[in-house]
Amino acid sequence: MKIGVVGAGNMGGLHASLVKKRADVEFVGVTDIDQDRCNKFCEAHGGKAFKNVQEMIQSGGAEIVFVTVPNTKHKQVILDGLKEGAIVFGEKPFVTSLADADEIMTELGGKQNRLYLGFNRRFAPVYAKAKELLQQGFLVRSANIIMNDGDMTSPPWVTNTALTGGFLYDTTIHMFDMVRFLVGEIAEIRCVAQQCHYPLQDNFSFIFTTTTGQSIVMSSNGHASWAFPSERVQLWGDHATIVTEELDSVMHCGSHQTTLQITDVKNLERNMKWGYVQMHEDFLGAVAANRSFSITPEDAYKSVLIAELCYNSAAQGGKSIRL
Repeated sequence: MKIGVVGAGNMGGLHASLVKKRADVEFVGVTDIDQDRCNKFCEAHGGKAFKNVQEMIQSGGAEIVFVTVPNTKHKQVILDGLKEGAIVFGEKPFVTSLADADEIMTELGGKQNRLYLGFNRRFAPVYAKAKELLQQGFLVRSANIIMNDGDMTSPPWVTNTALTGGFLYDTTIHMFDMVRFLVGEIAEIRCVAQQCHYPLQDNFSFIFTTTTGQSIVMSSNGHASWAFPSERVQLWGDHATIVTEELDSVMHCGSHQTTLQITDVKNLERNMKWGYVQMHEDFLGAVAANRSFSITPEDAYKSVLIAELCYNSAAQGGKSIRL
């Protein structure tokens, strides 16, 4: 498999370092608007610096393209890759507007194994363990989720919505996917938001209701300090609970205190703990075996739909919106 990276930043480097560990992969190189950064990237990771996506695919022979450019630039790069016949791995978010999502879905035309979205938390051991417990029969009645940032000053572009698309499209969108992954499809959204400390809405509260009636309360802000934990999921069942703390641990208290199990992975290697290694194996393994992708274009689309409806609800003072 010949693989190229679009975007010579930190995430591009992470993906390049991981794909090169596979014996069945040839890393062809990188493209970025900053040619000097491309050259430095190639010095660190090998491969060639290309002028654009088209050259990377046509001349470099890239069959798979990893998209790691800023959020608002995703649409055009994904479209370029798809139109050139490549399989596209997109970092989250998919895109930053429903109109952009619609355009890509039209280009895909229903084809499933052309686009995969980097929801790495699905593969992080704490969430994989929570999913395993659910599959073993834990029935979620309600849930509480937090996903906060300590501040929005590093990196400096975090508050630049021209690059990020807005606060919800940064880290929070992972938890929209987690609600669907762990609890179920969202049927109704209520969201309120405030601008507290930064030049954009940076404080959000949500109530989600699933198609099967579970309620999920969630909060996300960009001014929480770095006190532990900034990321937490608590699922309540029949006198039982599952609690994740950051990506470090998951606790399961069985029904009526029948069991207490704590899984601690805080000392696991970072790319394993965050699920990147497992996600690469899932994605590239599926490509190599011509297996259906576990993360589909519909998953990508729904994450953007949820984000956009949250903004719409907040703009109407927390009005309930049905999907």
